[in-house]
Amino acid sequence: MSKDFLKIGEREFRVEANWNAIADFCRRKGVNDLGQIDFLAKIAIDDILPLMHCCIKEGERMENRSFELSEIDLGELVNTAEMGQFMQIYAEQSSPKLKAGNAKKK
Repeated sequence: MSKDFLKIGEREFRVEANWNAIADFCRRKGVNDLGQIDFLAKIAIDDILPLMHCCIKEGERMENRSFELSEIDLGELVNTAEMGQFMQIYAEQSSPKLKAGNAKKK
């Protein structure tokens, strides 16, 4: 399994958009019905920072490191280029990946 890291300032954080991160984000958004989860396909501007915070918090947990930054503190550190890099990582991690040999031709 490959690991994705995002450099913010002088620090590097692991990003993991797994179910723990998504469930944490949904709790923050007040979403508790799987029928409402389709909102993840179109992330609003106001949702990027909370999603980033959840994914970094989970990635750092998986690295056995604590992540002490609040969402506000994280927002203070990131710039638009880093937000774009995060969204690229999120898109890659959340899209289904076909393994060699699993793709079917018509």
